[in-house]
Amino acid sequence: MVKSSAVSDQPKLDETHGGRKWEIFRLQRKILLIFGLWPGDRLVRPWYTKLLIIINLATLAICMVGEFLHGLYAYQDGDLIESIESICPTVARVSGFLRMLFYFINEHKIDGVLRNISDLLNNEHPREASINKRMTTLGQQFTFYLFLMMFFAACLYGVTPFFIMTYNWFHGQRPLVKLLPFKLALPYNSQNSFYFTMTTIFLNYASAPTITSQSGSDALFSGVCLYVYGQFQVLKKEMEDLASTLDARSLKGSPEETHRVNRELRCISKRHQQIIDLVTAVRSAFAANVLLIYTVTAIIMCIVCVAMLVVEGIYKLTYLPYAFAELTLLFLYSYSGTIIRDASEAVQTVAYDFPWYRYDRNTRHLVQMMMIRAQHGSNVDVPFFETSMASFSARINSGKFLTSIKWLKLLGRRTKRIL
Repeated sequence: MVKSSAVSDQPKLDETHGGRKWEIFRLQRKILLIFGLWPGDRLVRPWYTKLLIIINLATLAICMVGEFLHGLYAYQDGDLIESIESICPTVARVSGFLRMLFYFINEHKIDGVLRNISDLLNNEHPREASINKRMTTLGQQFTFYLFLMMFFAACLYGVTPFFIMTYNWFHGQRPLVKLLPFKLALPYNSQNSFYFTMTTIFLNYASAPTITSQSGSDALFSGVCLYVYGQFQVLKKEMEDLASTLDARSLKGSPEETHRVNRELRCISKRHQQIIDLVTAVRSAFAANVLLIYTVTAIIMCIVCVAMLVVEGIYKLTYLPYAFAELTLLFLYSYSGTIIRDASEAVQTVAYDFPWYRYDRNTRHLVQMMMIRAQHGSNVDVPFFETSMASFSARINSGKFLTSIKWLKLLGRRTKRIL
């Protein structure tokens, strides 16, 4: 009997942990597994995956220190352009390192959110299928385009030095000065062919944990928020469908109708509370990452705007896709917070329009409780920042201000030439 029970429990364990198929987050999972850190696999993570996590974190840490020291030494030598060119990748590495560190610290919370969603999907009602499928498709599209933009930015950083070296070679530069994809302080001479080759390979590999730590973690948050938004939409539709079955000419519901409405409202109210609890769990699990994104993105956009003012030549091209990718990250977080807030308020509106006044005290109490819960609102806000499109717009406007300074500077130069 004991042997039979153990055998029967094993597939359940595999399905619950390592063997579970995360269809709704399949692309986010693939990206995060490049780094090695998928919260859903934390209990069955093999040793080589743990080793991969350590290697990627160590890679980010080494690049952070090297790029920071290079920028510091350049600043001390009075080379502002060289210092700015090394600051931007440094902030990105720090952001990716802290993202994964926060993920590792809050891994059990994120895993709890994923398990909660998995349980809801296992009990999915047929009417939810179309909405969940649409939200899943939208989340996968967001993830793909976000990863593509960050990959393109990393590729530009990687190939730009080779374009410059090729140009210098054909214009007679002898001996050829070897340029690394990223500028960092090194304890050896990077002009040595062997050291240059090994360092270039290492720095290009370092782009993998950098972009996967950002695109994977942020896309997972966006995918979770889209699923929650879909659940609010389902809840709203259930309330509307229930209201459509009522007799609009009746001023008071019959006992049979009251009993049916009360029964269905109890199910809807229970589901509403589950969704609110899920939003609370999402806010707790991702709060550190959301706060990090809003802080780091503001810093990066300021650095990019300054870099566009002082950096000359082809290196300017590397900042355009990078800035666009960072703005996309900020947009995803802001948009995710906005749709959850708006969907929660929509449930309140539907509950208010429901003809609750026709029924007994218990039924009225159910609808009133839904209105009260929805009135408080569901959001994924963090201290100092509101995850909304208003916050996104504020940061875009600050970027426009710095862009205006650039155009005024260019106008001043042209005016001097005319005079």
